[in-house]
Amino acid sequence: MELFQLRYFMEVAKQQHVRKSAETLHVSQPAVTNAIHRLEAELGVPLFVPSGRSIRLSTYGKFLYDELFPLSGTLDSLPERIRNMHSRARPTIRLNVFAAWFIVMDAVLEFQRIDPDVNFNVVRSETMELADISVFTVQNYRSKKQKPGDIFVCTEEIYLAVPNVPRFQGNDSIRLTEVADMGFVQVSAKKYFRTVCDSFCKAAGVHPNTVFESDDPNAVCFMICNKMGVGFWPEFTLGNIRFTDHILLKRIEKPDCQRDIVIERHDVNSDNIHVQVFYDFLTCYLELYRLNHGGGGQPPAPAD
Repeated sequence: MELFQLRYFMEVAKQQHVRKSAETLHVSQPAVTNAIHRLEAELGVPLFVPSGRSIRLSTYGKFLYDELFPLSGTLDSLPERIRNMHSRARPTIRLNVFAAWFIVMDAVLEFQRIDPDVNFNVVRSETMELADISVFTVQNYRSKKQKPGDIFVCTEEIYLAVPNVPRFQGNDSIRLTEVADMGFVQVSAKKYFRTVCDSFCKAAGVHPNTVFESDDPNAVCFMICNKMGVGFWPEFTLGNIRFTDHILLKRIEKPDCQRDIVIERHDVNSDNIHVQVFYDFLTCYLELYRLNHGGGGQPPAPAD
């Protein structure tokens, strides 16, 4: 028995008329007739008998109707409810990602290929204690008093993305004063990363001419990649330039444009061994990415 057959049966049992049932179900009359006939063939008994110009339930049909009636309001939602039940039964890791989105999501996808039974709940919340693992950014975190527990810290290089034009070709690094005459594409002023970028400009004595700003980092990325202006490009958050040859990434010489990425495992769900396994996996993944893509060394190469 299939769910749509049971839906059709319940509607016909209620209407006691195939054409009216088909209109209510927004399907053709033959589709309803065929579904009922297939259901009767599978059960080996007639579910309806003629009654003048309409039909009525047989003894077997009435029994089936009475059994299905308590479920009739939830038949359509049963598949989704079962999928949700399965999802809740899977081990779940709650991630709070405030930084390094690109690399963390890559790590999540890779981990799920290894262990597809693990479910991830990814949020951006100021209440980090509600997460199993938090990924956030702090400037000079190593100089601050650290809490006990599992904490991984690495340095994220913040590059400057510039148009791939002769003016910027040939050198791996750049000073902010060299682009003081250009428009800047930036995240909105209410974002923490904008505060970090503004501090870099202030230290260089540059007053950026912001030509575009947005709350959406993807929109900022899009505008930079389409040469609408120069912009700051955090290594782990936006990742390597794998999708365009229109821009170049330059290491900023002055000031030192870096920030600390912190991955912290909380003890809110200590019984979930998958949390510790993924924490170890994520920190190794980030460290390998840093070693393979330069992290503090040469900037990633543009895509071919």
